[in-house]
Amino acid sequence: MKKIFGFWNLMLLVTGSLFIVSCGTDEDPITSKGPTATETHTFDATANQDAGAKIEFTVKGVKGDAELKSITVKEDGVNLDVTRFTVDGATPSSSAILILGADKQGFSKVFAITAPTVSGTYKYEFVLADDNAKSNTVSIEVKVKAVETITSEKMYNYLGPLAGGLDLLTGKAVVKGSDANNEWGSAHIRDNGNDVVGSTYPWKGEFIPWKGSVVRSVALSSWETTVSSKQIVALFDGGTSDLASAKMKVGDVYAVKNGTNYFLIKVKEVSDDGSATKNDDFSSFEIKQ
Repeated sequence: MKKIFGFWNLMLLVTGSLFIVSCGTDEDPITSKGPTATETHTFDATANQDAGAKIEFTVKGVKGDAELKSITVKEDGVNLDVTRFTVDGATPSSSAILILGADKQGFSKVFAITAPTVSGTYKYEFVLADDNAKSNTVSIEVKVKAVETITSEKMYNYLGPLAGGLDLLTGKAVVKGSDANNEWGSAHIRDNGNDVVGSTYPWKGEFIPWKGSVVRSVALSSWETTVSSKQIVALFDGGTSDLASAKMKVGDVYAVKNGTNYFLIKVKEVSDDGSATKNDDFSSFEIKQ
């Protein structure tokens, strides 16, 4: 009996030792410490960012008990398309990026994201995961401001009875008014009348800069690709020499500066009334600002 008792005690001792060794070497994925993601940026997150512009985030990943496995970039809860961002200047193959090499121990990388082309507030998330299937998310909201496009009212022949100027901020037609020192007071451009002042025909079909505006011709293709105010400024700076007058043709595009305001305008309508008496000729525009 003593030998049997001693045998079972020995077996219990061995089993207990094996259990203790096993528990001491395996990590418990439930209680292990997960990774930590942090984000910094140099832009003012309280201010509007230009649509289509690059916005940069520096993201740091710190491992917990397990090595880092992946980081995923999201915009409003959806994985961000790889054509919209780079990591340290390189385009990733997926929005869920596998972490390799020394970076599995920790990293700091610059994510440059192309902002959307539509105004709104967008939430960006960086989801860091490790080999224990634990994750940590850092997020930031970014306000994006795109240019607004408005359609103007009709700007009539200034020698006729109707409004011959145009306010590019509002798109409203502007009448001459009774103040001889402030004619077409809020207008940024004005119709240029007829070939001979006082004559009712033919209409020139032109507009001129007004109240300190500067007008430059730009490429027709720029209209569709312009989504931000910075692009309008760049178009103006790269435009042709300042125009004293602009002959209007449907589809023509011009950049206009007045003080600190910049506009991109496209000719929408050009209508010659064909009359020798009415002066009801008019033009209208689409305006980006």
